[in-house]
Amino acid sequence: IAKGQGIGHQVVTGRIVKGKNADELLRKVASDSIIVTVSTDRELVPAMEKAAAVITEQGGLTSHAAIVGLELGKPVILGVQNAMQLLEEGMIVTIDSERGYIYHGKAKVL
Repeated sequence: IAKGQGIGHQVVTGRIVKGKNADELLRKVASDSIIVTVSTDRELVPAMEKAAAVITEQGGLTSHAAIVGLELGKPVILGVQNAMQLLEEGMIVTIDSERGYIYHGKAKVL
């Protein structure tokens, strides 16, 4: 579906949860959720802790999402153009954080 800068070495399958702020995401996030947002900040950390992974439209290797993702051991994909439009709420995706790829559905990644 899309590609960005991957952080981590995990492959995770989960359900997309989209939001633009911490309150919205905290209400919706579960342990199998993959958060999709424009960018992250410290208010979003509790949601990131609960989620399986994070995808952002903005950010690079030194961004908040990258640093917190590494700290928490969560896979992150950064800089995915139009992620908020491309990825639909509730959609099942598999992310390969080593390569930065996002696949539709449950994918076997070697």
